[in-house]
Amino acid sequence: MRHRRIGATGVAALAVLLAITGCSAQDLRIFPVQKQQTVAVGKSVVLTCQADAPDPGLVTQPQWKNPKGLVINEAAPGTRPEIYTEAQPAKQSQLLYISSITPAMAGNYTCVAAYANIPLSDSVVLDTIVAITWTNANENQYATKGKEFKVMCEVTAEPAPSVDWFKEGTPISTGDRYVIHTNGLLIKNVEESDDGTYTCRAIVIQTGELAERNIRVEVYTAPEMEKRELQVEVKEGETTSIMCKARGKPPPKYSWIKASTRENLAGASRFKVNEITGQLTFDRVEAGDYGKYICSAVNQAGQNETEINVEVLVPPRIFELYNITADLNAEGRLECKATGRPSPRISFRKLSNADPFVTGSNDNGRITIEITERQTGDQMQTRGIISISKLNRTDDGLYECLAENNAGQARKNGHLTVQFPPSFNHMPDVPIWSWNGQPVNLTCIAESIPNATIKWKFHEYDLIENPHVRIYGAGPISYVTVTPLDPGLYGNYRCIATNKLGEAEHVIQFRQAFPPAAVVQARQDIITATSVSFNIVGPAEDMGPPILAYTAQYKENANFDWNLAMNRTWSVNSPYIVENLRPMFKYDFRFAAVNQVGAGPWGSPLTVIMPRRSPPEQPKWREEHITSESLIHGKYADRYELQWRVPAHNGEPIDMYEVSHCPVLKVSGEWRVADESQCEKEELKFEAISYEVRGLIPDTRYRMQVRAHNILGYSLPAQLYIQTALGVGRSDYASSQLLSSGAIIGVALAGVFFCLIVVDLLLLCFRRQGVIATLCGKRVKKHNDDEAKLGSTKPRAPPSPAPLPPPVKLVPTPTDEKEPLKDTADEALKRNSSVEFDGRRVYATSGGPIIGKNSAV
Repeated sequence: MRHRRIGATGVAALAVLLAITGCSAQDLRIFPVQKQQTVAVGKSVVLTCQADAPDPGLVTQPQWKNPKGLVINEAAPGTRPEIYTEAQPAKQSQLLYISSITPAMAGNYTCVAAYANIPLSDSVVLDTIVAITWTNANENQYATKGKEFKVMCEVTAEPAPSVDWFKEGTPISTGDRYVIHTNGLLIKNVEESDDGTYTCRAIVIQTGELAERNIRVEVYTAPEMEKRELQVEVKEGETTSIMCKARGKPPPKYSWIKASTRENLAGASRFKVNEITGQLTFDRVEAGDYGKYICSAVNQAGQNETEINVEVLVPPRIFELYNITADLNAEGRLECKATGRPSPRISFRKLSNADPFVTGSNDNGRITIEITERQTGDQMQTRGIISISKLNRTDDGLYECLAENNAGQARKNGHLTVQFPPSFNHMPDVPIWSWNGQPVNLTCIAESIPNATIKWKFHEYDLIENPHVRIYGAGPISYVTVTPLDPGLYGNYRCIATNKLGEAEHVIQFRQAFPPAAVVQARQDIITATSVSFNIVGPAEDMGPPILAYTAQYKENANFDWNLAMNRTWSVNSPYIVENLRPMFKYDFRFAAVNQVGAGPWGSPLTVIMPRRSPPEQPKWREEHITSESLIHGKYADRYELQWRVPAHNGEPIDMYEVSHCPVLKVSGEWRVADESQCEKEELKFEAISYEVRGLIPDTRYRMQVRAHNILGYSLPAQLYIQTALGVGRSDYASSQLLSSGAIIGVALAGVFFCLIVVDLLLLCFRRQGVIATLCGKRVKKHNDDEAKLGSTKPRAPPSPAPLPPPVKLVPTPTDEKEPLKDTADEALKRNSSVEFDGRRVYATSGGPIIGKNSAV
């Protein structure tokens, strides 16, 4: 025990000795080692107190004391206070944690321990400062053009900092446009050029702290409306849209308001607003959508608006136009009413005329057009009146009312009926003929509105029906069928028509007909070796119907029996030509006139001596206006087609045609051949009526001739002059045809004729019908029937009476009148035949029967 006490006493003495002498080898050290440290407020601090002694085992665990001398304890498990300590026994150290230092925590912090009961201590002074802090300095700030704006940059620090400004690296100082404040940079009258990046720089001189904040300043511009039309037009019923555009930064958002109701259209039915593009869409536009609309554009810089007037176009609709009836010479008025937007323009036109009436006076004031307008709800109404004074029958008919505006047009017809007394203006004033007791129809058609009633008178007495007189219909159409077995039934029949406006009378002459008298004169006109034409002067037509045809008998002079003569019949006014005669023979001809009753007596015979055989007659061009001196401008540059009629052959058949052409010039008014070596001839060894001359030179004049040839020689040439077209009409024309166009037409007609024969044979075999069946049935007819058809003097049976059409109850308007009765077979015979004579054939076409025929009697 003594030993330990001595040891303890020795150690204490040694410690005192070392302390006195200042030669102690143990102490405490605080890291960081600076005795005074400056820490920014809010920062975290860690201080380490570590014992430095030769025998660490003799050192007690260090402890930390705050500026008030109180021991700072370790943190309880699971906690982390603002200030706490943490022991590290293995290193003989103690850590001091300050998680977020505040100015109140500044002061002298002491670390204490003991080494062999010798107290050890060390301390450090913590000073706090406030670091540069950006309290109000957003990195993105927005200015408005034309206004003042302060770029905010509030900075705090302790000691207080100094602040500088830069734009895009260029220093900014206070001047006309910029003022540097403690809390920011003031920009006067902001412009778009002020847009950019600004740098706010803070410096603390005492601490040497430096900080910069880049602030992006974007200059906003208030919405500015783009110029556009202040009025737009939309059509009723359509889906359409209108646009509103504004310039601004940032891009503005749009809204639409209808001015009359102040309704925001974003939530209205039938409307759709695109707040990004400014488009206002109308779904199914209605007439009530017209008016003013306000477009408003808004962004962070401000608001702007514009007003657009919307005009709704409503197509016209005619809702009133009535048919009217007025008397002749009175006044008629048609009224037409139409609605639409804008106000429809109304015009009138008679449907049978192309041009409309003008507003105001027409036809020297007899017709006037009046137009008035007024507002009706959402639309405009136009009223048009056409007034016609002193009405006449031509005013009757349909009148068109046309209403039109920018949205479209509408049409409607109204009928003006003009009532007038009976009229027989369209009734023919010609006699009605009958013979041999043949029944006839006496037709009376009265035009009138309203329809007229008809009565008949004969010899000033009311016509009474009997077995020979029948009356059908009492108006407006009436027929009387008369069977004149008694000559007393011939005479004047009076048709009297009556309606509420008046009465009219029409006289029909019913006369007995007789065959025509003898032909007054027949003389020779044109003669060839095989044909002869005549001029015929017919008898007067006082005693019978008009002459329909002339018939001729002809025979060789050596033959005295007229019963063996040939027969030829022609329609009136056709060429009276007899052909296929023998050259150098003498012929006798006699003529008779034919009407509905029959043929008249034969006239005195006429003797004609036929000339000898000779070359053919001169060909004639198919186009009759072409003469031998005609200059024709061709359609093509390299070809021309000649067309001619077949001439009379004069006793010998035509065996060929010669076609020639030569280039010509016109010198002193006369045609001359330019170069004989360029003349070309072509012989056509077939019966031709056309030929296409090829290989011609463009823009050149040619003389072209056609001559007919028979065994006796050439005819006189048919001649014309042509001028070919400029340039080449076609470069790839076909090679020369092996057949002329006339031959090709002949082959085609032959093919058609063959097909018709086949069809007719099939009809004969299976149905006993067709042309062949008809001809076979007629073979049993007697020879004298043929003579009667060809104009024999023997009496023939009268034609059957015309069928009676059904009565007509109503009379249409004059423009719609149709013929009341169809032509009878005899009336059809009155129509002239169209006859073409080319020297060899007679081509006859007629609306009635073909009566031209060669036959033997």
